[in-house]
Amino acid sequence: MKTLLSTLILSLILAGCATEFTEIGKSDLDQAFILNSSPTFQGYFYLGSDSSYHYFTGKWKYGPVERFKINKKDMAVLKEEPFNQVEIRIYEFKPKDNGMELFSKAGNIELYRRTNPSEGL
Repeated sequence: MKTLLSTLILSLILAGCATEFTEIGKSDLDQAFILNSSPTFQGYFYLGSDSSYHYFTGKWKYGPVERFKINKKDMAVLKEEPFNQVEIRIYEFKPKDNGMELFSKAGNIELYRRTNPSEGL
């Protein structure tokens, strides 16, 4: 019984570590959303906001997902969504597609999102 309980606790701890978010400070905002031309890079995604942070993930076709959070005092998001209820693709430049809007200005970088995120990536 102790072995089962120890295994369960260890599994929960490891699962919790897998979803941790690295905090990006104000001085590093210019490096948070680097334009990446790798064919395996799938993009940056906004995961929503809570009372203190905005949450993001960077995805690659092969390799680990990069999770990070930015303090709300350091970055304004124009249309906040509740944390863990959305996954909205963020663009590091304004695509030529219609239906794009400013998401945020992070340092010297302007970030964009679809006006209606449910229309696809």
